[in-house]
Amino acid sequence: MSTSEENKALVRRYYEEAFNQERTGLLDELIAENVVNHDPLSDETLTAEEARGFEGFRRHVEVAHEAFPDATVTIEELIAEGDTVAVRFVFEGTHEGRFGGIEPTGNRVSGTNMGFFRVDDGKIVERWLESDDLELLEQLGVAGPVAQ
Repeated sequence: MSTSEENKALVRRYYEEAFNQERTGLLDELIAENVVNHDPLSDETLTAEEARGFEGFRRHVEVAHEAFPDATVTIEELIAEGDTVAVRFVFEGTHEGRFGGIEPTGNRVSGTNMGFFRVDDGKIVERWLESDDLELLEQLGVAGPVAQ
């Protein structure tokens, strides 16, 4: 059984090494073959079948970097309890590739996201991700600001 600190280190490696550095080969070490991905980004960018399992998780990283080649994630906070790790992070990148049906805008985007990861036997087995999609669409110039 992994400790909370080991679980946090695993999630940190996913973001800082596999995602930020596009080292998708590391995903074999970090992600379970039967991972369940509850990520709206994957679900809107990939077909439901493409978003499932290890290949869907790997493809999620690739799709994000195809749309935002300079994409980076900065972890703001990691909290772990038992087999669950909560993360709050900032995603930043320049929209240079097709994303969710939106042609490249060249716009720079930045937004805060939150995720929950479940870890089993030293690998990520499940992920939930929540992001402010309206804020992203506003920054891409395809949605206007919401009236206050």
